[in-house]
Amino acid sequence: MTSSTTPVAGASGRTASADRAHSVHTDHADHESRTTGGAATPQGHSYEVVLVTYKSRAHVEDLVGGWGPDVAVALVDNGRGVDGLAEWAAARPQVRYLDGGSVGFARAANAGAFSSSAEFVVFVNPDSRPAVADLHALVDGLAADPVSASHAATMAGREGDVEIGVAGWEPDVWRTAAYAAGLHKVWPRVGVYAKPELGDPLRVDWTTGACMAVRTAQFVRLRGFDESFFVYSEDMSFGRRARAAGLRQVLRPDVVVAHGAGSSGAPSAEMMRLKGASFRNYVHRYHPGAPASVMSGSLAVGYLARSVRERARGDEALASLFRAQAQGLSTGRAFVGGQEVAQARMVETAAAEGHAPRARRARGAHGTPAEAVEVAARPILLVTKEFGEPATSGGMLRTLALARWLARRANVVVVAPTGVTGVRRLPESGEIVLEELRAAPTRSPFADALTLPRYRSIGAPRTCGAALIEGLTDTLGELGPFGVAVVDHTCLFGVADLLPADLPVVLSTHNVESDLMRQRAGAEKGAMKVAAHVEAGLLRRLERSVGAGYPTVVCTRHDAEAAREDGAPEVVVGRNGVTPPSGLDRERAVADNPLGVELLFTGALDWRPNVGGILWLVESPQWARFVAAHPGVVLTVAGRNPSADFRARLEAAPGVRVEADVPSMRPLLERARLGVAPLLEGGGSRIKLLEYIAHGLPSVSTLVGASGLDGLPEGAVRQTPQDLDAFCAALHSELAGGPVTLPRAQVEEMLEVYGWDTALEPAAAVLPAGYAG
Repeated sequence: MTSSTTPVAGASGRTASADRAHSVHTDHADHESRTTGGAATPQGHSYEVVLVTYKSRAHVEDLVGGWGPDVAVALVDNGRGVDGLAEWAAARPQVRYLDGGSVGFARAANAGAFSSSAEFVVFVNPDSRPAVADLHALVDGLAADPVSASHAATMAGREGDVEIGVAGWEPDVWRTAAYAAGLHKVWPRVGVYAKPELGDPLRVDWTTGACMAVRTAQFVRLRGFDESFFVYSEDMSFGRRARAAGLRQVLRPDVVVAHGAGSSGAPSAEMMRLKGASFRNYVHRYHPGAPASVMSGSLAVGYLARSVRERARGDEALASLFRAQAQGLSTGRAFVGGQEVAQARMVETAAAEGHAPRARRARGAHGTPAEAVEVAARPILLVTKEFGEPATSGGMLRTLALARWLARRANVVVVAPTGVTGVRRLPESGEIVLEELRAAPTRSPFADALTLPRYRSIGAPRTCGAALIEGLTDTLGELGPFGVAVVDHTCLFGVADLLPADLPVVLSTHNVESDLMRQRAGAEKGAMKVAAHVEAGLLRRLERSVGAGYPTVVCTRHDAEAAREDGAPEVVVGRNGVTPPSGLDRERAVADNPLGVELLFTGALDWRPNVGGILWLVESPQWARFVAAHPGVVLTVAGRNPSADFRARLEAAPGVRVEADVPSMRPLLERARLGVAPLLEGGGSRIKLLEYIAHGLPSVSTLVGASGLDGLPEGAVRQTPQDLDAFCAALHSELAGGPVTLPRAQVEEMLEVYGWDTALEPAAAVLPAGYAG
């Protein structure tokens, strides 16, 4: 439902804020033949219009008469037939009548949608005036947009201006305060409610249900509109449900529909109090604690100030509406027909699992009962220290692959310091898509430092900090309940106790982090050496305490033995893996390489083992002699975040070039003659070597660099001791007589073991039963 400044009197719609209706199209497009599911668009998609009405017969007659007999309509009557709509509908074959029972908009709209057999449903407010062409545009647009939960029209008032509240953003303290202070009139995108210019595309968190198309089956899986709200805020809450499922909502600037054709139903002051109460109840349910009180309180003060202003201007009628809204914001209570409905509905639904609506029967015009489809499996929560696409390190590649693998079982919500991301599988194509759900807050070094007791780790406050804790706390309150949580790094074990006590938890470790830190301590000096030893001890304590309490996924057999020794109740090995590229043409790319003979090192250039290993090689006299003996050979070091000092040292070394923060490693992997992994420390297994093999790229690695990769094809990686003479001799041998491209059979043999689906499949054993298949 839309949220305009001047209310409609009625539970089914709102009036516009202006005085004259915007002009609408009157010509009707030709339809294809009707299906049993309802009307059909020119693209062949069946749809049904759901009209929730409350003493609005004149509007209903105008709308349905304008659409003609080819548009199927589900008429949900919240007026209990008081204006004769049941008899009126019985005479029209395209209309099916449902007695809404005075249950409010959300519950009545769900009854209409859940009982529809059409592929799409279009919710329309009786006081709006969409033409058939508008309905078609919404349905066909949504049908072509698989990542969206809905397409909504832009609602315009009587003067043709876009209404405030056609869409909006998730409330927070800043947005609510800005709206309360009227700052949205100066900066239209800072408040809670949007009022875009006509034709202005705008990315929003939710859209009004005044004229909105949804996929029927998907709407049911999302549990429809939130029945915690009698009317108002159910559209805001539906946006939350869509985002939790990795979906967005689209406000269509090209579909402009007149709104506010007249008022109907309950008194305006009553509805404004209900609007205020619904907003208060929304923020207190989904943003509990002090933020909710600040939001509802600041908005109540803002409306009281507006009331005083309008009273001073002599507009007592408008002043009373603002006072009513402030009253609802202050109390969370509102009445319809003398009966309290706002707080009562919240109490009624609070006990339901996940605030889900109860399944009900709705009987259509032909007496056929329809039941709501069961709610889909709960989403999976993945908590990780870094996430994004494209991945820029081996750890990010593993986490991204894990998220995609989990998304084949259920929708995934990923919480990282960089924000909250939805990962889901498109049912039509099977494609896995990522959608940003929440941007990360601005980092504060002081706030990060205060998280040290929570993480019980020195490194985690710097890498994850307050941003991850805030994102996790908000996600649990806003997007849950979840079916299982996967905590994807040892340094994050300290946040496990933030999770609900009844939520199954799986711990995922990329390496034995305490071992890695002990290796680093051995290489550091002074204060850094002391800090590394302290961190190693802290991580070991986490591994032996938190790690001993949950099922655990590790990436090597060695790590599995260590986890079992620490007492983990169940341990499985989910190897590191690789996604095979398609359409490679290595021979051509190597021959056409403008650099000549190129060696390649890939990896995060701010990670100690990578930095130390590559400098060990290129700053050595053995490397200088190798370059002198091989004119034209160049080593490309590619990865993210090299420090200025590290970059300068690389560029000063003979035959070395740097490719920092490249958008894709594929061109480098395809054209390189030889991959290198001169590592001296580290744990787990090296995804970089698997990527080399998957691209057909021969490579040379130290024994440490290839550790953890058992079962590699013979000859795929030439391994040497951690000895510079031996390493450079192996480089010479490979360039002199080694293959330019690995045999396809070797690549296929590796992928049988290290393809991501195969590598991660053992992890299904520690997931709850509903996610194991």
